[in-house]
Parts: sequence; C-alpha cells; structure tokens
Amino acid sequence: MSNIQEIVSKFNEEHELQMDAHARLLDLQTELGELAKEYLQSSNYGRSRFINNPRWEEELGDLCYSLLSLANETNVNIEDALNTALEKYIKRIKRKQDPGSQHEI
Repeated sequence: MSNIQEIVSKFNEEHELQMDAHARLLDLQTELGELAKEYLQSSNYGRSRFINNPRWEEELGDLCYSLLSLANETNVNIEDALNTALEKYIKRIKRKQDPGSQHEI
C-alpha cells in the first residue's frame, strides 16, 4: 500500500467511513460526475477556455480520495496499478503510435 493510500485508510478508519467496494465504485462515479459538472460550469459549457479554480481542485481531490478508497477496499496498490498501466501504454505507443485500446485484437 502506498503512503497516500495509508493516509486515506487511516482517515476512513478514524472517521468510520469504511464501505464495501460496490458503494465505493458508485461513489467514485458520482465524484467523476461532479468533476465533469465543474469543468462544464467553469468553461461556460465549452464556450470559453477552462481555467483552474479552487472548486475544480476540490472536486479533483474528492475524486482522488474516492479512487484511493476504492483501491484500498479492493486491496490494490495504486502505485503498482499505475505503473502497470503506464507500461501498457508505452507498449501500445511503440506498436501503433497511440495509447488507446480501440481496435485491439
């Protein structure tokens, strides 16, 4: 478990915020929606350039907390998972000059 995951784990224990993985996954989705809403509002629904603001950072922090809590709940080391993803993207970029998974067999 990464240091940041330990901080989140202790916080959840201290404040009795443990919940099962299903609830954590739904919470993560909710936080992503709130982040998207903030982006849309901050950019006047795409009519103006997005500029970082305190509300954006708050929502991004909420999303990060939810992701780390889900990783903890499912016993995933987030740093290991990230490193695995980056290695996968590097292989895709080398193979097809694109990190996306579309059209993979």
